[in-house]
Amino acid sequence: MSPSPAKPRRWHLAAVLIADVRLGRLMLLGGCLCGLLSLFGISLFPCPWRAATGLPCPGCGMTRSALSLLRGDLAGSLRENALTWVILLFWLVVAIGLAVPAKYRTEMAERIGEWEQRTRWPLWFGILLVAYTLTRWAGIL
Repeated sequence: MSPSPAKPRRWHLAAVLIADVRLGRLMLLGGCLCGLLSLFGISLFPCPWRAATGLPCPGCGMTRSALSLLRGDLAGSLRENALTWVILLFWLVVAIGLAVPAKYRTEMAERIGEWEQRTRWPLWFGILLVAYTLTRWAGIL
């Protein structure tokens, strides 16, 4: 008998970044660097979507939202981009996963991967992101 094929890992995001330490740390470091530069008013690049269409992209306002959150302005953070909190929670989980000792990291990545596969949260978050963006375009939010 041949071994059964491995289950596809279509919905793994946090699990991949925790399991692949170099990739996870590089992504986390890049985000922190962009955030730090934003604290000093340095923008690395303008939003190409907004420049082309005049409409906000799904990520527009996330940096301002995170900076508002750092200042303790919760209402301002939600006003800039309400989904920033989900992204920050995601990166907090990844940072914790990268900080745990290696012998526990593999188990954590597997458990998070199972949860991601079961819930398919990246799909649902993507749908929420599209809906949120459309309501921003319509002027509802």
